[in-house]
Amino acid sequence: MRRRVPGISALMIVLCILLPWATAAAQSADGNEVLEAIHPPWFKESLLDFQADLQDAIDDGKKGVMMYFGTRACSYCHALLTRTFAQEDLVERLQASFDVIGLEVLSDDEVRDFQGRSHWAKDFAVQEGARFTPTLIFYGEDAEVLVRLVGYVAPDRFSIVLDYLENEVYRQQSLREYVTAAEAVTRTDAGTIARDEALFAPPPHDLDRRSPAERPLLVLFERPDCTACERLHRTVLPVPSVREQIGQFDAVQLDMTDTESTLTLPDGTSMSPAAWADRLGLLHAPALVFFDEQGAEAVRVDSELLIDHFGAAVDDTTPRLVANVEARLQYVLERGYVEQPQFQRWRSRVMADSPR
Repeated sequence: MRRRVPGISALMIVLCILLPWATAAAQSADGNEVLEAIHPPWFKESLLDFQADLQDAIDDGKKGVMMYFGTRACSYCHALLTRTFAQEDLVERLQASFDVIGLEVLSDDEVRDFQGRSHWAKDFAVQEGARFTPTLIFYGEDAEVLVRLVGYVAPDRFSIVLDYLENEVYRQQSLREYVTAAEAVTRTDAGTIARDEALFAPPPHDLDRRSPAERPLLVLFERPDCTACERLHRTVLPVPSVREQIGQFDAVQLDMTDTESTLTLPDGTSMSPAAWADRLGLLHAPALVFFDEQGAEAVRVDSELLIDHFGAAVDDTTPRLVANVEARLQYVLERGYVEQPQFQRWRSRVMADSPR
């Protein structure tokens, strides 16, 4: 394979400095126009030899490297870059501990992974489990994965993650435990979740799939005092096409703070919804976790979906957000994750095959 290293012109650097990130329009996989997500100039201009990049970071006294897996036509990438990565204090802290490398998940550039093996960039993204964009993976010495974040991460949450990494809390505590404790002071967890019994099966829940089921399983994890959960119920779940898709799953709602109830999991074991959320390591509410007919986890959406290109909450039913949710449901219903583990590549192929 021949290596192609993208260059950055002096003009582009100047534009990135003057206009924190470029705002050119690009077309997403669903054909909608989105603001183009451009890597900021402080990302390392890597030669795409990640083994060498990691060694450089360690030699400089840093903990390792952070890989940003994204694509230009990605509204959640744009939100992360223009909001969270526009916070100077967060960027300074990040760069003090990690070199930051940006990778385009649709690219045919040649890269060398942390073991020195050659891949196309798009295949390396699959190898590293970057199913959705953006995905942030923090690699420590010997390329061990310290933290994996999927989707848009708000500045306050990202600051907590940096605390976790800077203090090496990962050596004794999971990220979910740390984040839950750190955010508990601003949360009440009072009340109950909004039940939609016309769409989701009521308790008690027996999700045992040791004998294969006829349909895939969707588990919607929510929590009380969750504005994002409320927005999901108010904006997307009432849409008839979304309800029709969810109707093709065995679908249940769970309160991820519920320590009293007991349910049977797909593997036949029993525990509370809170214990299951802990075992899954869920970081976000609402979270959608999909299982196949045999009970194996297929896909999870553990990130904020209902935001605009700049990370602001969206309270209206917009075509873009509905399409984003529908595409993820379709990805599971059509078993697209088996054919193509990288969601953007699958979605691009589906759109290319659709009649115009």
